[in-house]
Amino acid sequence: MKILFSSGTLHQLPLTEVFRLARDAGFDGCDLVINRSLDGPGFKERISEAQRILPVYSIHAPFMKLTTWGTHADALRQSITTARELGIGLVNFHPPSWFHRELSFYRWFRKMDDFQKELDCGNVLLAIENMPLIGKRLKLAPYLLNDYKDLIEFGLKKNLYFTFDTTHIATFDHDTIVAFLSFQKTARLKNIHLSDSQASESHLFPGTGDLPIARLLNTMRRVGYDGLVTLELAPRELPVTEGLLLQSLRYAVRFLRLHLGKEGYE
Repeated sequence: MKILFSSGTLHQLPLTEVFRLARDAGFDGCDLVINRSLDGPGFKERISEAQRILPVYSIHAPFMKLTTWGTHADALRQSITTARELGIGLVNFHPPSWFHRELSFYRWFRKMDDFQKELDCGNVLLAIENMPLIGKRLKLAPYLLNDYKDLIEFGLKKNLYFTFDTTHIATFDHDTIVAFLSFQKTARLKNIHLSDSQASESHLFPGTGDLPIARLLNTMRRVGYDGLVTLELAPRELPVTEGLLLQSLRYAVRFLRLHLGKEGYE
């Protein structure tokens, strides 16, 4: 099991600075979000530079339009190619969104029979992520396969792996631990995006919301989950000054290690 930090949590900082902070806080590696900071020539060199600071175990394919990365389908292919070339074992992606009118991506997505084979993934595992409801009063399900049971059925049929997001599942008022166990039973759960949640607030620091984070982590340990655990927070959840920021990240690592039963907790 590896404890990762999502680079998207500190997307406002230079990538190498994000990786340095994650290293100094004690994370095992990073979940690299492909965003505007990597939109342009030389993005592989910038990723490699970050990898020299701390390993990248997972790439999050772009979920916004980026010039260099093309359409959603093209971006997914490029993410897989990049992962394969740089020795990164997992690529995570979002299903199509009808709300954002991702019609061409939807048509491409529905035609796939075997994602791993047809995208030439090789040793790279392609994981689809469960997505949230949106809206504070009128809740909308903006993505295809918003029901996590439908997502699991689709993924098993189409040869996909899974990323389980705790905040996303919370928007449906599902039992977080029951949902986790449903994904775990597939033997295809490879990454967990961990954050807390409260009412309409998402991606909160662990312990500041309503989710049973400690119980979930202990359940993961007891059932033998051995994949990635990624701390994925909203940027507002962390202090701005470096000293306090690093202190908060170190606390989060110690908290995760304690409840996951990993050695080295202080």
